[in-house]
Amino acid sequence: MAADGNDRVALLLSVEDYASYGKSAIASDIVKKMGSALQSQGFSVDSVTNANNATVRATLRDFAHKSEGARVAIVILAGHGVGSGGRAYLLPSNAEIRRDSDLLSRGVAVASVAQIAGRAKHGAVFFFMTAPDINSTLQSISARPAMAASPSENVVVVFSTSDKVPVSRVGSVSRQAAVDFADAASETPLMMSTLVGSASAGDVGKIVGKVADLDLSKAPEPEPAPVAAAAAPSKVEVDARREAERRARDAEERAKAAEARARDAEARARHEERRAEEARSAAVAPPAEAAPTPPPEPAGTSPPAAEPDNVEALQLVEALLGRSKKKDLQRKLRDLGFYKGPIDAVFGELTRQSIKDFQSGAGDAVTGYLTPVQIQTLIEG
Repeated sequence: MAADGNDRVALLLSVEDYASYGKSAIASDIVKKMGSALQSQGFSVDSVTNANNATVRATLRDFAHKSEGARVAIVILAGHGVGSGGRAYLLPSNAEIRRDSDLLSRGVAVASVAQIAGRAKHGAVFFFMTAPDINSTLQSISARPAMAASPSENVVVVFSTSDKVPVSRVGSVSRQAAVDFADAASETPLMMSTLVGSASAGDVGKIVGKVADLDLSKAPEPEPAPVAAAAAPSKVEVDARREAERRARDAEERAKAAEARARDAEARARHEERRAEEARSAAVAPPAEAAPTPPPEPAGTSPPAAEPDNVEALQLVEALLGRSKKKDLQRKLRDLGFYKGPIDAVFGELTRQSIKDFQSGAGDAVTGYLTPVQIQTLIEG
């Protein structure tokens, strides 16, 4: 149990307004909806908006104490972020980065936040990352998340963007991911995999670490009280049970043998029937004429192979759909007989396969990712 008695704790650190940079695309209202959703699921939630460097660090110290011994600790970061030297950073409201070394004192390292979440049995850090207008001369700093591995095996770190997303689209993709996360956090049961899928914007975000299969919407069931050991059976009872088990095994073996004999007899009957049918056909059918051999096609006349669709571009289109539209697409694919999974806005293996089947049936390139035209066809169809 956590130090303050809560088994599930969450911290929301969001920065929308900056002293040295433009506003983040993640509005504070969206982050408030995330907190309200988690609170309704039983989480103890702390939230800080537009915090400066000192406030962020003090808040993280306090949350480290709350995470200690908790079953689940979640940290949500929203605001401008950068990557440098293999590390990702959140920029507090008063951050101003003029040289690479400024990040060490003016940025908040995501790896350090992950270590705090890792004080719980299961930890997760979700970074809804937007791109600041940093001076282009700082070439070692980018608007991409930089993190190769989670600092702890029990922590997953999820970024709403990655190298797949053009910098000009980072804000819109991350904002949609934040909206989807707030929506997903209100679902019951609330699964960790659902939060990870929404925060990572489908296939375009970055996930670092192993995703635990956790139900976050309820506290763990109490362990059942130990049951008193039953009295040992007598020798007569043991012998009777063994004899009953032997008879049951003998009866099962006899039934299997009879079933095997019936299958063999059925197979022989089908074989004889097939031979008789072939004999009757041979007696009445005229001799077959040899089919003329078609002339060979001249070289260079075979149709060119279709160019594959740009999957990364289609992933970006999908990331901007939103959970409600993704659910609509799953329903349409289900109604058409292609999809048999849950309507959960998670485009996993079942949804990908249903999209491939739909594309194959339409004669389109089979990628598992819907084009804008296909999306419109399904939604309006």
